Parts: sequence; C-alpha cells; structure tokens
Amino acid sequence: EQGRLWVSYMSSDGNQIVNKNLSIKGKLTTSNYPAFSAYQSADVDEQALATGTWTRITLDEENYDNGGNFASNYFTAPYNGIYHFDAKILLDGNADSDAGDFDAEERLDCSLFKNAASATYGATSLRMASSLHLVAAAITDTSWEARLSTDLKLNTGDYIGMYAWHNSGVEQHTYSTAIDDWTRFTGHLVCAL
Repeated sequence: EQGRLWVSYMSSDGNQIVNKNLSIKGKLTTSNYPAFSAYQSADVDEQALATGTWTRITLDEENYDNGGNFASNYFTAPYNGIYHFDAKILLDGNADSDAGDFDAEERLDCSLFKNAASATYGATSLRMASSLHLVAAAITDTSWEARLSTDLKLNTGDYIGMYAWHNSGVEQHTYSTAIDDWTRFTGHLVCAL
C-alpha cells in the first residue's frame, strides 16, 4: 500500500497484528512505480526566457510516465517519499541576434520549485534545488546548458516544476528539436516513507 509492504492478520485471541517491518530478498517490482521522462519538443522550440524572471519550462512530450504522475509540466508525488530528479535546459544561441549572448559574471540557473502555481514565479522560498552556471568570460551566439541532479523529500500531493532564470539583460530561448535530450526533466521514486 502506497509503496510500503506490510501484512495484517487476526490472532487466535481476536487481536489484530500488523507487521510493518518486512524485508525483501530479490527484486521488488510494481507496475505503478512512479517514474517519468518528459522533454520539450520541436513544437515548443525557442521558448522565450525573459531576463531576471523565473520561467517554468514547458515540457510537452513524454518518453514515459509510469503511474501517470506527470501532467501540465509538473510531477505530482503520489506518496510521501524521497524522489530523484534530473533536469537539463539547453539555450539556443541562434534564436535571434541577442540569443546566446552573455557577459562575464552573468548566469543561468536551472531550478526545481515545489508547489509553485504560476508559470512565472518570483518567490524563491519554494525553490527546492538549484544549479547556478556562471559565465567566466563573455560569450556570443553560444548554445549553453544548465543541468541539475538532486534528491527531494516530498509529501503526497506536492508537485515539482522545472524553472530557468538568467540575468543576461536580453531575452534568451530554449533549444529543442525532435530529439528528447536537449531540454528535459526526469524523475523517479527512490523510497516511500
């Protein structure tokens, strides 16, 4: 039940006994084990990312969604548990004349927000994980990526979205094609709690 193994039975004296400390030897499998892989397809190519604003990344295609917990750009935790997530954002260096242009000390952040209801979110109090990428020297027309890998403790119903932030002073754009490896978000349950 909810990712946990237990056994319950009645004793001869009418008392119910519940054993929650079961151990498994071998491989435990379940058809609804939460796991997903979503990506941004060519249909959303060049999603605009305004400077100085948290923007939720649009993920319109799925490789898989075991358990059906990924929808409308969010993963929703079906159980209390520890979840592992990987995120990647690739910027398009040729979307327009300013795309892919960053000065030294400017940055690109890839972050995961919990329970952030809007597509553009300003409150960093809901930011659960972030990967900051700082430009050492000015770059021009460069396809640049940010990656994030983390474990998060979530409660049933918590939802996670992938966001980007940059301070380049100009609008940047995501890069995506029919290939599912450019801008993507994956995750799975590590253990139920």
